[in-house]
Amino acid sequence: MPDITVAKQVRVFIDMRASFFLLSFLLIFLLACRNNNTTEAIPTGPVNITLDLNLLDNQHLLVPGNFAYAEGGVKGVLIIHDYDDTWYAFERTCAWQPLNACSQLWVDTQAIQIKCGKYSANQFQACCESRFMFNGLPLKGPANASIARYNISRSGNLLYIYN
Repeated sequence: MPDITVAKQVRVFIDMRASFFLLSFLLIFLLACRNNNTTEAIPTGPVNITLDLNLLDNQHLLVPGNFAYAEGGVKGVLIIHDYDDTWYAFERTCAWQPLNACSQLWVDTQAIQIKCGKYSANQFQACCESRFMFNGLPLKGPANASIARYNISRSGNLLYIYN
């Protein structure tokens, strides 16, 4: 009988070691295969903007699906009145390599998306292939994080963007 008990203990010990090595292997595998498209911290700057939607220059924002660019933040502020009547204010710095000089956000009105790049001689030059929905969530990489948001609120026809 003692041999059966020792055999069971040895089998349990071997099973535990095998489980440990299997879990260790899986953890190493998952870490090795992790997406290397890490996202740097998106810088934001001080923002305190008030837009009067009664003014002719801002009236287009009353219609869902429209947007505007404003001064402030680090590379500017993108204000979007989304099709679901939600308002967003974003830092115009791409979530992928935000410190790159090329890394600025622009609205692609044909694709109804936000893209990353710069304009030179009236030609858009993509900085990366990142694309974002109007709510700031990534659609296409290499960016795998949302765009940095600023607070936005509306009171009557005044729109407040702040941090």
